[in-house]
Amino acid sequence: MSRDPHHVVIIGSGFGGLFAAKALRRADVKVTLIAKTTSHLFQPLLYQVATGVLSEGEIAPATREILRRQSNATVLLGLVEDIDLTNRVVKWRFHNDYQETPYDSLIVAAGAGQSYFGNDRFATYAPA
Repeated sequence: MSRDPHHVVIIGSGFGGLFAAKALRRADVKVTLIAKTTSHLFQPLLYQVATGVLSEGEIAPATREILRRQSNATVLLGLVEDIDLTNRVVKWRFHNDYQETPYDSLIVAAGAGQSYFGNDRFATYAPA
């Protein structure tokens, strides 16, 4: 009797999401990483790209490239719009193509946003 492996869905391809996926490399699980971008950006080195010292690919490798040798991992490009905790389903879309991905375990590593501490007008002059 064959059983489906435990399905872990990871939301986000930043450090948290990638480290979680890599930590599950040898586990008997199916890993699905859903991210809204195709690459993992290391922001502290952006200035070196701007000055021509490094190429974009050196600080923003493709997420699929990072996980290419991990046979239990699948990377999906999409924007997560809802998490149905009762039914254990992540609802996401790629443009106007809406999808639902069921999970057994969920890791939310969507990152952080900027805060201007109530002074949102600063965003015009100090973008994230």
